Amino acid sequence: MVIGTGGEIVCDSTIFVLFLFIFSIPTASSLTACAWWCPPNPPCVNTDACRCIPGFRFISFSGEIFTDPLESCDDINECGPPSPVDCGSSADCQNTEGGYYCTCSPGYEPVSGAMIFRNESENTCREVDECQHRPRVCKGLSICINTEDSYTCQCPPGLEFTPEDQRHCTDVNECISGRNPCHSSAHCLNSVDSFECCCHTGRKLIQWPKQHTQGLHSWRPSLKTSNHILIGTHRNQTERSLGVPCCVRCYTF
Repeated sequence: MVIGTGGEIVCDSTIFVLFLFIFSIPTASSLTACAWWCPPNPPCVNTDACRCIPGFRFISFSGEIFTDPLESCDDINECGPPSPVDCGSSADCQNTEGGYYCTCSPGYEPVSGAMIFRNESENTCREVDECQHRPRVCKGLSICINTEDSYTCQCPPGLEFTPEDQRHCTDVNECISGRNPCHSSAHCLNSVDSFECCCHTGRKLIQWPKQHTQGLHSWRPSLKTSNHILIGTHRNQTERSLGVPCCVRCYTF
């Protein structure tokens, strides 16, 4: 470009051609230059193509290399169809951007101590024993029973869960209304996981059953005196769970 004598701008074709020639000369960097339109994740192949990094593929096709500036790379969900990763039994696949990993399913833990792994051959998942890992998960006298993927709390015979907490056991009061197992001639004395039938004042024990049988179960009193009988503890007897009443009767002196 030059300025004419009259102040007008005149293009100099020689200068323009020289400009194009200089900037068209290949250099060492231009020979390996990347396509300027490649997205951030994929590296370029050359000035005309881009390649998706492992774990990604361009959206329109399943290949890795693309030459369309309108294309982009999308994350491959290794955990989904059509060919999900096999993490093995009791394990779950977790997809990440550009990759994946396997973890043990809830209620299971890795034997080796490694929290994540890649496939079934590395899987060492085993069921978690909540009763060992959480020894106080069941409160008081309740018993922890390990189950598949979880646990449950059970009360020993003679105890029952409190209404407020199904993991805490309390004594069953056999002597309250509706549960009194003693004969009308005796009164009931409750104790932890057992009870006593005592003759009213002025009465004496007249009948002492050696053993009571109901179906395949049987029970027997564990102690007898002249005026009261102690029913065996629920840890060893089944009379309350079977609903067997104490048939002890008392007579007047």
